[in-house]
Amino acid sequence: MIRKGELAMKRIFLEDDLSDNVTITGNDANHLAHALRAKKGDQIVAVDRRGNKATLELIDFGRDSIQAKRVSEITKVENIFVKHLTLAECLPKQNKFDYIVEKVTELDIDKIVPLISDRTIARPENLRAKAKLDRWQRIAKEAAEQSARDTLPDFEKITELEDWLKKIAPTLGRYVQKDGVKKFNCKGALLLFCNEVEHEQKIQDILRDYKSCDCDKDIIILIGPEGGFSEREAKEIKFIGGVSVTLGERILKTDTAAISTLANIQYELN
Repeated sequence: MIRKGELAMKRIFLEDDLSDNVTITGNDANHLAHALRAKKGDQIVAVDRRGNKATLELIDFGRDSIQAKRVSEITKVENIFVKHLTLAECLPKQNKFDYIVEKVTELDIDKIVPLISDRTIARPENLRAKAKLDRWQRIAKEAAEQSARDTLPDFEKITELEDWLKKIAPTLGRYVQKDGVKKFNCKGALLLFCNEVEHEQKIQDILRDYKSCDCDKDIIILIGPEGGFSEREAKEIKFIGGVSVTLGERILKTDTAAISTLANIQYELN
């Protein structure tokens, strides 16, 4: 939980464990000193790799490092949302995924899964795929620090959509018909399949049904590339339990769809 006053503080994520005295080096030190214009005496919030959090006071600036001392208790990071949110998105063209990573991190996504589908144009392989993943993790870290998050989103490696669907299929819940009404059975995660050819099932209605079931299971958001999913892919997604939803009358760009879906989830469930 974010305490009163913490939102106004600068924030960093440490590779090492928190202790009474901390040496901040590398990109973190450079970011604090130059981008955030931190100075001696400033207090910042630091989160370590184990999910511990504390307030540090900056006491000395060197050429390549910053010395800090701990001035608060060490507490455990808590997620402010009940649900665990995953974004699985097929890679868009150019560097649009950079923007998606930044914005969904600000909106508290917990996991990001980059996918390759039938109509995906961007298909990085091997070293290029590893370099892109490293870049996305850096972008997420900067976005989390800027937006005062206490956690970093997890990333999965770039995966073929078909392989990913096979992996998650056993973990999904389903909407079942009972007394003429479809309700989520709460036995697994809710897979929201943003489908541009869907016109009946509004995402808001599905989320309200889900909420009325008092379900605490995870939510997975699945968004296609430019051009959407192929007919074959759409059938497979529905077959394993994906719930086809519309975000409204307009056909949204893939990056806009991710932001819109997360905004809807936060509004309806939090």
